[in-house]
Amino acid sequence: MANSLHSNRSPLSLLLLLVLLSLGTYLVAPMVFMLIGVEALGISFDQFMRNIASGNTDPSGQLVLLTVQGVSAVLSFIVVPALFIRKFESGRLDNYFHSKFINLNAIAITIGLTMSLMVVNSLLIEWNMSVEFPESLAATFDQMEEQGKLMTEYLTDFYSFPYFLLTMLVVAVVPAIGEELLFRGLIQKYLQRVWGNPHVAIWVTAMFFSAFHMQFYGFVPRMALGAFFGYLFYYSGNLWYASIAHFVNNGLTLLMIYLFQQGVVEFDIESTESMSIWSTLAYVIIGGILFVLFRKQFHITDNLKNE
Repeated sequence: MANSLHSNRSPLSLLLLLVLLSLGTYLVAPMVFMLIGVEALGISFDQFMRNIASGNTDPSGQLVLLTVQGVSAVLSFIVVPALFIRKFESGRLDNYFHSKFINLNAIAITIGLTMSLMVVNSLLIEWNMSVEFPESLAATFDQMEEQGKLMTEYLTDFYSFPYFLLTMLVVAVVPAIGEELLFRGLIQKYLQRVWGNPHVAIWVTAMFFSAFHMQFYGFVPRMALGAFFGYLFYYSGNLWYASIAHFVNNGLTLLMIYLFQQGVVEFDIESTESMSIWSTLAYVIIGGILFVLFRKQFHITDNLKNE
């Protein structure tokens, strides 16, 4: 059986170790690389953060921040999980990403499904933004949301096409591979081993995935997105489909921001205004049909048997 354990540790202890190693790296690595980066720029860290807060975009600063984010993500979500798999599992990375068994019809359906969910999720985004949290939490969440917004605006001020491609690599390609390997490929799989219920594992992983991004005014739509990725992996047994969906979600957003900045399109995808309820319902129906078609591409009734 693929990806079987060759460790005497329990699935729960392995899960805790994985989370500690991977997310611990993600907390420490950015701080270390950021200090190196601002030193290279010849400014203090406080000055660098003030530049971001003021909207004073600087290509050198953008490259430093993007590089820090990219290197930290590669270490945390690709290198650490790969070493973990090598150490504690008998399988290899290609037991998660089955490149030889890619179904072109399933890829097309996955892309359609993802775009449908993006439309439906706009309704959840609008609703989640209107949620009123207790006053003690609201101030903290507002500050985190504002910091995230400033960081995103700083990174997505595309001053050149090569910088746009680099941003696409860091924000779309690396998370599509790394985050799916960590959250769906490993965390979701271990949670199923602990509880024995794939659906509980999928949704708990989705909640963890959403909380990890630390943007609670977008918690519900990101959780729905994480569950969607989880079910793609569950029914296909292949992380490529979840990765493709993740890439389409992030990459299409970046592309639309770039085209909007270039004046090619008038639609601002960063707007939280959703489509009408009837249009959204139409996409729910389309997504449901596509999901049924996706499942029919695979003769697997109880997946995640790649344990």
